[in-house]
Amino acid sequence: MKILKPVVCAGLLFLLFAVSGCAHLGVSHLKRQSWKLETPRTMQMEFMTFDYEIVPRKDSFGLRGMAYVKKNSVPMWAGWIGELWIQGYLSDMDGEVLAQGLQVFSPEKLEEGKGIPFDFELRPEQLDSGPLYISFGYRMALYKSREDNNGPPFMAIERAVSH
Repeated sequence: MKILKPVVCAGLLFLLFAVSGCAHLGVSHLKRQSWKLETPRTMQMEFMTFDYEIVPRKDSFGLRGMAYVKKNSVPMWAGWIGELWIQGYLSDMDGEVLAQGLQVFSPEKLEEGKGIPFDFELRPEQLDSGPLYISFGYRMALYKSREDNNGPPFMAIERAVSH
């Protein structure tokens, strides 16, 4: 799957931050796993599975891996991913988001077992001494086919919420 052009992503990020204002993001309602550097992990969510690893970088941390649509959890007729946003979150024990990454992907055919590579840059302002956690969010619109995308899509959304 191709990643949308940086200009489009920058515009979407600006819009995302403008809408969120000064609200804090929380992920306590999402599945979370404890932070472990350089250890391959898997997280199962309702409509997606994430195979990932956290890697140290010069001034940040990388959250990279592959995402898979759970074909048995979406309608049988779904054959086209019309929209896909994937987010990675670093949070504290209370589910407060300390850093996040976002990637927006181009539309593509939905294929059983085909992974979608992601790589987020996580730059927390500070890391307290408490436990840290990783979570994922996504927004996905599925259609019957590329040509038949005028009807209502199947929407699969799990993400952080403002509080």
